[in-house]
Amino acid sequence: MSELSKIGESLIDEAIASGALQPPPAGTQTDHESYFATPVEWRASFSILKGNGFTPPEIEWLRQAERLESELVDCTDPQERLRLRREIAERRAGFQMALERSRGRP
Repeated sequence: MSELSKIGESLIDEAIASGALQPPPAGTQTDHESYFATPVEWRASFSILKGNGFTPPEIEWLRQAERLESELVDCTDPQERLRLRREIAERRAGFQMALERSRGRP
């Protein structure tokens, strides 16, 4: 075992002993859908970012669009509905453009 592996094992053992690292409860299934939906070349970096609480801007745009859609359902003012629809379209368009860029499309 290399020196680096020994250090890693030691840190993991300390984290388990202190309670900072807890395995999921027995019988719990983990959801790997988003991991495998992410392009292979992005998985490691997205996993690190996600583990540190960072949300990619593209995902935040989708979340904003969903929040705006829920506002739209309850909205009765025609002008406000129009504004909400425009904002939803902008968020979704931004997401689509980012997605196309990531796939190498102009």
